[in-house]
Formats: sequence, C-alpha cells, structure tokens
Amino acid sequence: MTDTDVPDTANGVLRFPAGIPGFPDERRFKLHELVEDSGFQLLTSLDDDSVSMVVTVPWLFFPDYAPVLDDSDQQELGLERAEEAVVFCPVSIDAEARRLYVNLRGPFVVNARTNHGRQVVLGDDLPLRAIIELERS
Repeated sequence: MTDTDVPDTANGVLRFPAGIPGFPDERRFKLHELVEDSGFQLLTSLDDDSVSMVVTVPWLFFPDYAPVLDDSDQQELGLERAEEAVVFCPVSIDAEARRLYVNLRGPFVVNARTNHGRQVVLGDDLPLRAIIELERS
C-alpha cells in the first residue's frame, strides 16, 4: 500500500488519485471555509497552494439537485451506500455581471470513509453553468 492509498481522514486531506481536470498532478486537497457559514469553501491543493477553486454544496442553492452516479464511478470511489458520498460543485464567478455559476454536471464526489474523490461527469441534462444571482445593493 502506498501513501496515496492511505486515507487521511484525521486531518481532512481529500485525495484525488487521478488528479482533477486541468490539474492532473494535484492529488491532495483540503477544504477551507471562505467565510463562516457562507456556503462556499475553497478547495486548495496541498502540493501547490496557488491551485485552488471555490466550491459549494449544491443543495444550498438547488434543493432538487439529484445527481446519479453510474456504477463505474461508484466502484472507483468505493461507495457502498449513498450516504458515504460527499458532493460539492465548482463555482465560477462573473464579477461584472454579479453572478455565480455552479457546475452541476461535473461535481466532485468524495467517499467520506476513505476521503478519496474524483470529479465525475453526469448527464447532459444538468447545466455546466447554473446561475446564482447575487443580491444587488
């Protein structure tokens, strides 16, 4: 067993054995709160702290979101029950339009038992850029 096979649940390290799209060499990440109770976190590489992205739990904004993982994704993640899956989605920001976009088609899924995860690609019926409009002041 190599170091990448050992879950690091004690300190919250999330391991993506295959990397993530755009960053194939980044395999160890940690979630950090951006602002307490904001609903947004920063997924930051522990190998290169210049690599990070904003993520969110999709149900905060899309309560009807119901991702279905195919059998191969479940097997690769070692998921035995749906409750073991921790799901969060990448967020992109358009500051000029004051909009946030959530990628509901490509969520990150992490096995809560092992802390191993991957970004999965779901069906074409889910949007790559679901809009969350920010309040206008």
